[in-house]
Amino acid sequence: MTEKPVEVDKLDQPLPLWWVLGMLIVLTLFMSLLVFPLAGNWRWVEGWVFIISFMVNYSISIVMMNQKNPRVLRNRSKIRKEGLTEKTRQAAGSDRFIFPLIGIGFYGAIIVAALGERFGWYALPFGAALVGALLMNIGLVLVNMATLQNAFASKILDINKDQVLVDRGLYAHVRHPLYAGGIIMALFMPIALGSLWGAIPAAVAALMLVLRIEFEEEMLLKGMVGYEDYRSRVKFKLIPTIY
Repeated sequence: MTEKPVEVDKLDQPLPLWWVLGMLIVLTLFMSLLVFPLAGNWRWVEGWVFIISFMVNYSISIVMMNQKNPRVLRNRSKIRKEGLTEKTRQAAGSDRFIFPLIGIGFYGAIIVAALGERFGWYALPFGAALVGALLMNIGLVLVNMATLQNAFASKILDINKDQVLVDRGLYAHVRHPLYAGGIIMALFMPIALGSLWGAIPAAVAALMLVLRIEFEEEMLLKGMVGYEDYRSRVKFKLIPTIY
């Protein structure tokens, strides 16, 4: 007698290879067209280091996620909130102003850095840009590790109907490791591009991520079973033993 095969939830099935490759190609083209035309210099070394290191890092992570945790890729592609209640709706509504400001901060940092290359604004030494690229990619690794470990790490503030509390891996040490990585990545993106002026919009993105934590915690306290206990066990939001 043969055992009946275990049925796999369709949300846990890997996405088609064409979808993954297409998304990575589109993102590479988008970032390249954001950086080099604004910089007016397709030979900008810092720009190429930024694009290549970021996309290699991100591509490896996306391929791993698609094999080990494809559900999170589906959750992060959501644009509609589906699991809110009257208790959680107000906190989640903060996305209306915080999410656009995060995007303005992230992309603004790249745009300002590229314009700095075009107009000859003060540029950091190449060695500093390499350190910035390294730290930016460390931040991206933290973001991707947190995403890989949490299938419900959506881009929007929402609580899925099947969502469960994740308290393993990075989440056993801080409650918001994805935000910690995102803040590091945001702050060092303009440094990787050799720009100090780009740090201004980058700081806006970082501050908005810190602010978003407060609204997300309010939503989770009201809408997720066990989150209050988790918060009492894992006391730090971003940095172990500090904050």
